[in-house]
Amino acid sequence: MKRAALFALLCLAATAAAAQTPAPTPELTRATTALGAMWRPIAGSITGASIQAACAGAEQEMQALDAAMPAELTDESATRVRGLRGLHIIPIARTPGAAYFFPPLSMTWFNSGLGGFSVINEAEGFIGVRDAGGQEFAFQRGVAGSHPMLRIRRPTGEIVTLVGCVPIAPLE
Repeated sequence: MKRAALFALLCLAATAAAAQTPAPTPELTRATTALGAMWRPIAGSITGASIQAACAGAEQEMQALDAAMPAELTDESATRVRGLRGLHIIPIARTPGAAYFFPPLSMTWFNSGLGGFSVINEAEGFIGVRDAGGQEFAFQRGVAGSHPMLRIRRPTGEIVTLVGCVPIAPLE
């Protein structure tokens, strides 16, 4: 029930914003598809075992995040939603370059809520991201075998590596 209410609310918000947003470019459309996922941090080197360990319990975490969503999702209420271990990125289909970002509790430096993104260099996988607090990050999208990977440069300069465990389709 909460999920249906969330989708309805987001669709209304996205529709109003879409009236002021230019049409998406092919690069932005591809970035939207590439970012939409629940991303979990990798501990140690990237191996099949570390990817499997990172993704263990990912679907249950997505269900827990859905259950934790406020009955009415607003800019203010979205800032209080956090994942347990994963970064949940939910793009908004009708608003190119917009997404809800729900970082895990450990990413205190990343603000939850509605943010934006743009393609910096598609060939190298670089995407510029702005969180709900207006802070900007450099994301780099890639793959390890058949697994989508994401690297984020923290404000202090360290790199966080995450694996895409569960895809999330853009909200319509």
